[in-house]
Amino acid sequence: MNQLLEISLPLPGREQSYQIVISPGLRLRLAACLEPLHLPRRLFLVADTRVARLYGAEVSKSLQDAGYTIELLTVAPGERTKSWPTIVRSARRLLASGADRHTALVALGGGVVGDLTGFLASIYMRGLPCVQVPTTLLAMVDASIGGKTAVNLPEGKNLLGTFHQPALVVIDPEFLRTLPPPERLNGLAEVLKAGFIRQPDLLGRIAKCRRRLFDTPAELTNIIYTAAAIKAQIVVADEREADVRRLLNFGHTVGHALEAASGFQLSHGQAVACGMLAALQLSVQLADLSPATASYGAGLIRDCGLGRSLPPLNHDAILAALPRDKKRQGQDLVFVLLKELGEPVIFSGVPLSLVDQILRQQWPAISGQ
Repeated sequence: MNQLLEISLPLPGREQSYQIVISPGLRLRLAACLEPLHLPRRLFLVADTRVARLYGAEVSKSLQDAGYTIELLTVAPGERTKSWPTIVRSARRLLASGADRHTALVALGGGVVGDLTGFLASIYMRGLPCVQVPTTLLAMVDASIGGKTAVNLPEGKNLLGTFHQPALVVIDPEFLRTLPPPERLNGLAEVLKAGFIRQPDLLGRIAKCRRRLFDTPAELTNIIYTAAAIKAQIVVADEREADVRRLLNFGHTVGHALEAASGFQLSHGQAVACGMLAALQLSVQLADLSPATASYGAGLIRDCGLGRSLPPLNHDAILAALPRDKKRQGQDLVFVLLKELGEPVIFSGVPLSLVDQILRQQWPAISGQ
């Protein structure tokens, strides 16, 4: 049997910490992971239609064989699903199926399903337990950890949300075998982010193995563990994003604006990669990051197949989305910048004109639109 890697999140003021458990094949041993939690025996498995087709039957059977009653709740794939209307429809389906406070939700999917399920669990009958079973690299190293749940509004990403910590996060790297290559890149952007803000040697590991990472199960599992542990450490230090947790937003201020301007057609990972490229340039001008270090970081991002180009976007729409970012302070734009690799700083009052200039320099295709 593969080694089980565990990360504990002992959150202040909570009676119990929760665990992140990582091992190939865990989707087939999910019931054994759940037993110590004493969850309700009735579970709703929430998945998008693609993941449900690939894994819904085998995950459901493994749980049913252990005595759980399973009902499958499916949603459409894609970022547009992460919306208030989807929440209302899903809640009404739970109600029609008789779900009550003796029910738990299991999120089987990527970041969209994880955010959606966590948000639904936080508000349905004032709160149900939720287990995160991420199936994408992005969700494994970021979205499933830390209890931030949200849905989007047309004006911006994650503007309606709650903090609702999962009872457990179960990570099975074997899910990534069927993950399309663009989705692998999405997750790699968040792994790179973890390296930029906390552990520069992780960047070196990715630089060495980026072309064979997904064909090397042991290295892939260890990189997932490293990135997930970085996220967990920051969450434990600042559960509600009052201070250090804001560092996890490196690349996200511009990234979320690009997503919104594209109507959420631009993937989260590619948008964040572009946001990190912009943040590196801002770091040179505002945080004294050396141009050579910024060039190294930008080269690694692009060598991984990220941030090379943007689709045609409305420039004014990008600039309009930036001040709506939920991380702003009053009218000030707030960016996470780097003084050095692994040494982030929160910088308030970044001029919109400077961001505009960098966007035009980096991606001329969006200029003048």
